Amino acid sequence: MISYNNVIYISKLFKEKHYDKLLVFINEKIPNNNIIDFLIKCAEERFVRENDCIKLQLEKKELIVYKENFLKEIPSDKTTIHKIDNFHVTIGYPSSLLFLPATCIKKIQHKDTVLDINKSDYTDIPLSLIKKCTPYIDTYIEDLNKSFIYYINKNHNSRFTYSKEVIIHIVYLCFVQNYENLLEQQLLLMKHYNFSYRDFDYTSYNQINDYMKIVQKAMKSNE
Repeated sequence: MISYNNVIYISKLFKEKHYDKLLVFINEKIPNNNIIDFLIKCAEERFVRENDCIKLQLEKKELIVYKENFLKEIPSDKTTIHKIDNFHVTIGYPSSLLFLPATCIKKIQHKDTVLDINKSDYTDIPLSLIKKCTPYIDTYIEDLNKSFIYYINKNHNSRFTYSKEVIIHIVYLCFVQNYENLLEQQLLLMKHYNFSYRDFDYTSYNQINDYMKIVQKAMKSNE
């Protein structure tokens, strides 16, 4: 679960444009196998309730994106094995943190020796082998780039492109809120309603919003 305190920290990093730290943090909070797994989990965190939506301002109009319109046509996760020279190379969808073509390489096998690739191993892959894998890697990237960040209709949609900037934008859509408002709500609940700072580690943004609706209703009744 992405907690309320997590949302505060994510929003702070985004506001201060610490995008590399933001990507590291969100990948720690949402462990994943690759970009497909990451995107699915982001959507699950963002769209918890049936009526949850993302509201966008476009051309002075409000565009509402529901779960069924978000991350449209994202491909299903898969891997393929290719024989290259004396190696059997397993290739799949790339990383959600390191934006390198080599992150599509998941495993290299030579006879009975198997090397499972992780984040620290990519720089050890010979460049010549990576180049020979490029046509297969490109297929996965092309499949990703046929997707949409959101698709309402042919006039209102946003193409997905596998890049650091697009992943940061998706994190923004899913998790970033007004930083000052978050702190004000937190302070109000701690000061007047017996919340501790630690409580916000175990409650989600949606749950705090529910508390705030009750608080606001009580405040109005006392006016």
